[in-house]
Amino acid sequence: MPDVWSVVLFNLGLAVVGIVAVFGIRVLIAYVTTRDYFDKHVRRVEALGFRERRIALREHTWLNVAEGPAGGIPLLLIPGQGSIWQEYAKAIPELTDTFHVLAVDVHGHGRSSWNTDDYTCAQIADDLSRVVDEVFGTPVVIAGHSSGGLIAARMAATRPDRVRAALFEDPPFFATEPDRVARTYVAVDANVAVTTFLAQHDETDWVCWYMRFSYWKGLLGPIWPLLTRSVVRQRRADPQCVPVVRWVSISINRIWESISHPYDLRFTSTFIDNSWFAGFDQAATLAAIGCPTAFLKATTRYDRQGILLAALSDDDLHRVESLLPDNHTIRLRSSHDIHFAHTNRYVQALKELGGRVVH
Repeated sequence: MPDVWSVVLFNLGLAVVGIVAVFGIRVLIAYVTTRDYFDKHVRRVEALGFRERRIALREHTWLNVAEGPAGGIPLLLIPGQGSIWQEYAKAIPELTDTFHVLAVDVHGHGRSSWNTDDYTCAQIADDLSRVVDEVFGTPVVIAGHSSGGLIAARMAATRPDRVRAALFEDPPFFATEPDRVARTYVAVDANVAVTTFLAQHDETDWVCWYMRFSYWKGLLGPIWPLLTRSVVRQRRADPQCVPVVRWVSISINRIWESISHPYDLRFTSTFIDNSWFAGFDQAATLAAIGCPTAFLKATTRYDRQGILLAALSDDDLHRVESLLPDNHTIRLRSSHDIHFAHTNRYVQALKELGGRVVH
C-alpha cells in the first residue's frame, strides 16, 4: 500500500503543475491577443477612408470629427467621458454597410477644443446638433456610450427634428445624481484621484497618478504593483503612449488604456461638482423623447461595501424604461464598454434600430 504522504505529495505536485500550466496558457493567450489590440482597429478604419477634420463652432471652439464614406443611414457616435472617437474603431467597419458614420471627440477630449465653459451636457448637445446640421442636413440616428448616452438623450429630447432614433449604451442615468454618486464605482475609482491630481504639481502624468489610487489596486492585490511599474515605465518613456502589459488580458489593459487618451480632467471635475448637469433634468429629458430608442445594459454588480460597480442599477433601468415610450432594452453579460467587449452584439443592436426607422 503506497505511503499516504507520497500520495499527497504526488497529488499536490500534479495540482501545482496544473496551475502553472493554466497560468502559462493564459499568459501566452494574453501575449498574442494584446499585440496592437487597439491601434490595429484605428488603422483599419483609416483604410476605409475615414478622415479627421475640425468643425468650427465659435471663436476658439471646435469639434474634431471623423467621417466615413457617404451612403446609408446617417449615424452619429458619441463616446463616453475620457474616450475619443477612435474608441469606436473596432465597431465602425461593421457599421459602414448600413450607416454613413460620423464619430466625434466631444469638448475636452482628443483634438476638440478644451474650453471649460463648454463642459455641460446642454452645451455639448447643442453643439452636436449644429454638427449634424452641417454634416448631414437631415435627421440622424445617434448612439452614445456612458456620458455620451446622456448627451444623446438631451439631443433626442430637445432636437426631435434632428434625431430619428437613439441608442443608449449603458449610460449612468440617475446613478449620477448628487445623492447617489458617492456609492458608485466612478466616485471611489476616479473622483478622488482626479481631485488630488489637479490639486498638486509634482506629478504631471495622469495615468501614472491614477495607478496609485485605482479601485482595481485592491482587487488585483500583489499583481497591481507589477502592472503599475510596467505602465509607469512606458509612460515615462513616452507620455503620449497607450501602455500595454502583454502578460495580462485585454480587459485588464483596458483599465489604463481607457484613461491614456488626450483628455481634459477638468471635464471630470464638472461631474464631481455637478455643474455638467446644469439645466439637465434626467427624468424630464427621458420623458420628452418620442423617437424609437434602444438601451444596452451591461452587467449590474456591487462590491462587498455595496458600491455600485455599474453605470446604473436595475432599478434605475426600470425607471428609464418607464419613461421611454418606444424603447427596446438589451441586457448583456458585459463590461461597461459594450461596443468593444461585445462588438457584434453592439453592431446588431444599431442595425436593428436602423431598421426600425427605415421600415
